[in-house]
Amino acid sequence: MSIGAILLAVGIPSFRSTIASNRLTSTTNDLVGSLNQARSEAIRRGVRVTVCKSSDRKTCATSGNWDQGWITYFSTTPSIATGATGETVIAVAEREANSTVINGSTDVVRYVSFSSDGTARKISGAGTGGGTLRVCESSSALGNDKRARDIEVSAVGRLSTTPPPAPVAATCPAP
Repeated sequence: MSIGAILLAVGIPSFRSTIASNRLTSTTNDLVGSLNQARSEAIRRGVRVTVCKSSDRKTCATSGNWDQGWITYFSTTPSIATGATGETVIAVAEREANSTVINGSTDVVRYVSFSSDGTARKISGAGTGGGTLRVCESSSALGNDKRARDIEVSAVGRLSTTPPPAPVAATCPAP
């Protein structure tokens, strides 16, 4: 019995960190997959394709973080509110309530939009300098040096995923 208790005392914290790490990786991969799909669809269809945060899975949200979920839609008009003429939702990503938080920098705080040539654009059509989406696991099971991943969206539409340049506090601030 005492050996079992010792094994549980040692194994449970390790198991918690594995779950938190897997949740961080899974959420990061889900978002990167949605962004890659949007860029690919923009090029293939020859129209703008946008990924935006969404709480109702039908329209883009103007408040909250990306961790509420997101939708991917294509449009022949540069609009941020889906449901208008010419806009069609092509993918929905629902998120479970957990300790993963996703924040975006200024140019990607609400949406990431790709034009028909695959470049990142603002809804107005103007070019963007790119931006960063930070996926952060605020669970205490992970140390500050392992709790976040940054998804960089370059102006030309390329995506890269890296750990943040410095350890991230448990509060997981926006990039």
